[in-house]
Amino acid sequence: MSTAVLAQPEQSCIDGACTLSYPAEFFTRYAPVTALDMVNNLPGFALDDGDNDTRGFGGAAGNIVVNGARVSAKSDTPSDILGRIPATDVARIDVIRGQVAGFDLRGQNVIANIIRSGNSASGAWSAGARTFQPDDNVYPFGELSYSTGVGASQVTLGLQGRQFQSLVARRERVLGPDILPLEQRFELSDEDGEDYSATVNASTQRGATRYSVNLGKSYFISEGGETSRRYPTDAQPPFILFQGDSDRFIRDEFGFDVERALFSDWRGKVIALYRDEDITRLGSLVRGPLDQVGTTEVTTRGKSLSEELIGRLELDYTGFSGHALEINFEASNNSLDSEFGFSSLQNGELVPQAVPGANTTVEEERYDLLVSDSFQLGTLSIDASLSAETSTVTQVGGFSEDRSFFFWKPSLNVSYSPDSNSQWRFRALREVGQLDFEDFVSGADLGDGELALGNPNLSPETTMTLDMSYEIRGDDFGIGTVTLFHDWIDDVNDLLPLSGVLEVPGNIGSATRAGISGELTLPLDGIGLSNGRVDAAAEWQTSRVDDPLTGAIRALSEERQWTASMSIRQDLQAQRLAWGVTMFARDVFPLYGLDEVDIQGQRADMDVFIETRAIDGLRIRLTVEDVFRDGESRDRRVFAGDRSNSPVAFREVREQSQARIISLQVSGDF
Repeated sequence: MSTAVLAQPEQSCIDGACTLSYPAEFFTRYAPVTALDMVNNLPGFALDDGDNDTRGFGGAAGNIVVNGARVSAKSDTPSDILGRIPATDVARIDVIRGQVAGFDLRGQNVIANIIRSGNSASGAWSAGARTFQPDDNVYPFGELSYSTGVGASQVTLGLQGRQFQSLVARRERVLGPDILPLEQRFELSDEDGEDYSATVNASTQRGATRYSVNLGKSYFISEGGETSRRYPTDAQPPFILFQGDSDRFIRDEFGFDVERALFSDWRGKVIALYRDEDITRLGSLVRGPLDQVGTTEVTTRGKSLSEELIGRLELDYTGFSGHALEINFEASNNSLDSEFGFSSLQNGELVPQAVPGANTTVEEERYDLLVSDSFQLGTLSIDASLSAETSTVTQVGGFSEDRSFFFWKPSLNVSYSPDSNSQWRFRALREVGQLDFEDFVSGADLGDGELALGNPNLSPETTMTLDMSYEIRGDDFGIGTVTLFHDWIDDVNDLLPLSGVLEVPGNIGSATRAGISGELTLPLDGIGLSNGRVDAAAEWQTSRVDDPLTGAIRALSEERQWTASMSIRQDLQAQRLAWGVTMFARDVFPLYGLDEVDIQGQRADMDVFIETRAIDGLRIRLTVEDVFRDGESRDRRVFAGDRSNSPVAFREVREQSQARIISLQVSGDF
């Protein structure tokens, strides 16, 4: 069957916002179980999960709303929320391009609005098991969601759990400055873990007021480590170095919002949210001869509690003809209590060592006021806003520091639709990066044998972004977008030298970033692949920053120059069968330290799946991820001292193999 005879989206353009409405029937070919299955098959749409590590609520948005509103939750990503909405509860999905006023998704110019039917009980479930080759253990996973609605009230419950394994094999060569081998290493990183979560999302309409409540709790634990068998090329005997690791995370979140029409032309919404995260990390370093019990040389213990409290007021005013005004005010308080212990072997005993900034408390009070206006100027749709942010960061214990910041954050979005199948979009905005409290406190990297010290004088990055996009849509569901972008970055966060022998997170000056990205969705019926489609995406960028040690121009740390992916899928409806393949590749990224340059991360691999719907009401999927087990490469050069004026002491060249993950999943709805 050709996609041409299946349900197709309807397009409308009103006040600069072009909306493609995809009815639920459009997704029938994909046999969706949840709303996430539907969104993942939206032509030309890339799901953005936002950044739930960003402090505050306004800056954490992705590009998804449900029934026209953001869910008042942060720990849950849009993917998590969509995964709990049964596909049978979705009436349609509207993809809105251009002017997105009224949705409180600053910085986004393409969003998806999930319209739920909401008046009947429905649920979705999935269960399965996966194995991580070359290991043969089997790890179960499952998910259950249930939604019910009565009148204007609706409740969605979600449960999720999984057991998992992280399995990575490495072969590493240590080379001397003359490129001659010093050591051969054969390493296996093997960690087992469990991850569970439970959520409740409820809403009700009482007269002119709508109330929503969101609750969430999650638990994560992982234990294991890396065993490194090392064979020096000199007269030293071979030995084992084991790096043990144990992590436990407990997260809680509670949020609610109240929305109603206030008086003529005004509508208001109040949001309150609290969340906390309790983390315990244990580490150890054990050394000994091959096949013997080794000696523990180092132990670490880190414990932290982070808390966030947010209050937010959103006001919409429509009293000016042709204008949509928004006023948002947000206040938030974030804190991190951190304790870190480090013990090393001395004279046969583990002795606690003093670490600067090991026990400390960091707290930030932040206030943000935003005013925006959306309007038409001839054939142009304009969304302009100005935001002012002020914050105070206080740190006590270990490091003691009080600092205040103030930033203006202007934003301008302009869109132009020359016809119903194309659109130009221009965006200019200033963004302020959020400080990572973990950079204020100290820890350790046992793998590379380094202390990771905190820096109480770190300032947030600020980025001025200009980008321009062109989108074109075909007669079927083919769609393509290309984007040019340029960023000017101040107070770049990277690593700075400390006293000539250590390094800390710090600000290294200004930088630029520029590039091009593109997304493409095309039906494949024209080449004989009935009900087939291809989705491709790629990005290339270049960046420039002055190195704080050498003064030379280099790329930004932890940023890849390019990434690319392509997925092909075919749905054979007559046979009730579907298959797909995803290929991806990505470039390396650099890390620059006081005495090292670490180039890592290059990878290319493929995922495949086949699924059947031969049994009514069930979808059975077999998936193989990382078919070729290609792992990230690493080339680490360590210098004898400051890398600006010291020779190379040694070089570590690593080849890595990922686990091939084979999973069988059965899912359905009720």
